[in-house]
Amino acid sequence: MKRHKRQKSAGKVAKASHTIRRKLSQAKVAYGVATASAQTIGRRAAMIGKTMTNPAELANPEFTTMGHEKMLVAGQMATAAMRRLGGAQRLWADFWFQQMQRSYATLPQLAGSRTPARFMEVAVVSTGDLIADYMAFWMKVTTFSDTIANAVAKPVHRAVVGNAKRLARAT
Repeated sequence: MKRHKRQKSAGKVAKASHTIRRKLSQAKVAYGVATASAQTIGRRAAMIGKTMTNPAELANPEFTTMGHEKMLVAGQMATAAMRRLGGAQRLWADFWFQQMQRSYATLPQLAGSRTPARFMEVAVVSTGDLIADYMAFWMKVTTFSDTIANAVAKPVHRAVVGNAKRLARAT
């Protein structure tokens, strides 16, 4: 009995530590995007300021890169999200299939109820199962949404940090 409790406790600790590592990783990405964005904005603002005094600076390829990179990253973000949307379809399909199975099991019990008390008992149990299923489903959706957000953040992080490094080398 004690061994089972230790294993269960170890599983909870492992899960909590995984969650903490994932959240720390997300915080690092957010920090990287925020700091690199600030650096890039500062350097590009200085470039734009130079063009005010010298219009020949408009020939700088960085001005073309600014727009092009955003389109490229938007495509990469969409691709990252789309690659994971099959999982969302699977969540919905599994949930509705489960509800169909439950209804096929519950309907005969409701129909076969000989007393109003039995009918209410079956209805209450069925409603409790439905609420539990919905809660479990939305917990999965929340985790799934987190997965998509992480996938979409990667191309943004790559582009923003890459810009900051490139612009730092150029100046």
